[in-house]
Amino acid sequence: MRELIKKILKIIFLIFFVFWEIFSISYSFTFAVIGDRAGRPVKGVFERNFSEILKRKPDFIIQLGDILDNSSEEEYNFLRNLIKDVKIPIYFVPGNHDLKGDPKGEKYQAFTGRPLYYYFDYENSRFIILNNSSGKIGKEQMNWLINILKNTDKKYKFVFMHQPIISPSFFFLFHKADPFESKELMRIFEEYKVNYVFSGHIHMYYRKVINGVTYIISGIGGARPYVSTEIDEGKPHFILLEVTDKGIKEEVIRLSW
Repeated sequence: MRELIKKILKIIFLIFFVFWEIFSISYSFTFAVIGDRAGRPVKGVFERNFSEILKRKPDFIIQLGDILDNSSEEEYNFLRNLIKDVKIPIYFVPGNHDLKGDPKGEKYQAFTGRPLYYYFDYENSRFIILNNSSGKIGKEQMNWLINILKNTDKKYKFVFMHQPIISPSFFFLFHKADPFESKELMRIFEEYKVNYVFSGHIHMYYRKVINGVTYIISGIGGARPYVSTEIDEGKPHFILLEVTDKGIKEEVIRLSW
């Protein structure tokens, strides 16, 4: 009888241990963020940057807009050739140059296979892509955004848009999104505890934490910079983020001109 009880206890312990291991498994994934290629592209720089991303084999890539200059068929062919053999998922953010000559984004949506704003979930994170290529997202998209942020139990929330809602300095105030809407968006991001907000458009690197939200401008995927190339903020770059259950690590990888 005693031996039987011991065997039963061992089985119970084994079952408990297996379930404990299953439910306590931590997750880890990486994704890359790369900014503008166009709006004064520098030949070959985006391709080099993109190649460096692929070497690191992230789980997916997010491009922050202005990958095209004027949405010409020639540019779309260039882009198709660039990514034709890439197996890593790429999520595109619409920029003002991407929709230049294509204001409804019909060609752009046909190419990306996605709407102009959307979201997806990965592990314990929600990723939200907004369309503020015109400088505003508007009331309909604002309501959609609130609903997407409100109705999730994901631990981390990331938002991506082309035009930044913060400015690195007074000089760039006219390069940022609508100031009144930007103020409301910042309030929403704080209320729903968004972790990161990424944007491009301003051709430089800039990072600032405001009320718990990390804002990053990453605008030099391959575009000519708005600041000196002698400083880190003016170098072509991409950002690699590692997300785990314990936190988020970010690394800025810069290339020389």
